Amino acid sequence: MNLPPRIVIVGAAGRLGQALVRRLAPHATVIGLARPEIDLQDPQSIRDALEPLDFDHLILPAAMTAVDPCETEQEKAYAINATAPGLIAYICAAKQAHMTYVSTDFVFDGLTHGFYTEGDEARPVSVYGSSKLKGEELVLAADPGHLVVRVAWLYGPGKPAFPEWIVDKACAESHLSLPMDKTGCPTSATDVSDMLVHLLEESASGVFHLCNAGSCSWQEWGQACLDLAREAGAPLQCETIAGNWLADIPAFLAKRPPNSAMSNDKFTAFTGISPRPWKEALREHFATSGFLAKYQAAACG
Repeated sequence: MNLPPRIVIVGAAGRLGQALVRRLAPHATVIGLARPEIDLQDPQSIRDALEPLDFDHLILPAAMTAVDPCETEQEKAYAINATAPGLIAYICAAKQAHMTYVSTDFVFDGLTHGFYTEGDEARPVSVYGSSKLKGEELVLAADPGHLVVRVAWLYGPGKPAFPEWIVDKACAESHLSLPMDKTGCPTSATDVSDMLVHLLEESASGVFHLCNAGSCSWQEWGQACLDLAREAGAPLQCETIAGNWLADIPAFLAKRPPNSAMSNDKFTAFTGISPRPWKEALREHFATSGFLAKYQAAACG
C-alpha cells in the first residue's frame, strides 16, 4: 500500500475521523487531533497544533455540520468550515504536505435531476453549504494540488447517525413520516475511508465525489433501515414509514437541496473501482455495528 507515511487527521473523534483512523493506522503513522487539542474557531490554536508537527498528509473531516445552527451562528460556521480549512491548507502547503478537505453534497442547490458531477456548478442554498463551498475554494487556492472530497448522508459504526435515530424512533412510536422529496446517497463512513485510500495512493488532487452507488429519498432510506431492523428482530412499533414533504417540517431553519445525489463516475474512472450500492453497505452496517443488540436483548428478556 503506497500511502503517505505520516498522516494527521483533524477531527479524529468524529464519525468519519474514527473510520479513517481504523483504516489508516495499520499502514501509516497516524496522528489524530480533536478538541481540545485543536480548536477550529481559533487560528492560533490551529497554528500551535499543526506547525510543530512533521507530516506528509493531513485529512480534515472536522466541521460544523449541524445545518440549522449554521443559520443562526453564521460567524461560527464560516470560522470552522471555511477560515480554518483555508489556514490549515496554507500550513500544509508551507510544509509541502498534501491535504484532503472533506466537503458535502450541500454545496448544490438540488434543482438538477439525476446525479451531480464534479463539473456541475455549486450553488448552495444554506449557510452550511455556502461555508463548506468557501472552504473548498480556500483549500484549493492555497494549493491546487490539495484534494477536496464531497460526502453525503454519512453514517458509520463510530457514532450514532440516521439509521440509529430512525430505529430508535420506530421502537418507541407507532407512526413515522419522512420526506419523499429529498433525494441523496446514503454513504458508509467505512466505505468513504476505503475510497479515500485509493485517492491518497495516487496523490489525487481537485474535487471528487465519494459516496455509495445509487440514490433514494429520505423516506426510502428510513424504510430500508426499518426493514433491516425488523429482520434482525428489533421490536418495532412502526414498520412502515409514511411519506411527507420537506415543507411539512417547520423545525427546519435552513433550506435543504431537494436532490443532492452525487455521481461516482470520476472516482471510478480515476481508480477503476466502482463503489458498492448503498443498500449493500447499509446491510453490512446493521449486521456488524452492534447497535441493534440492545433491542434484541430486550426482546429476548
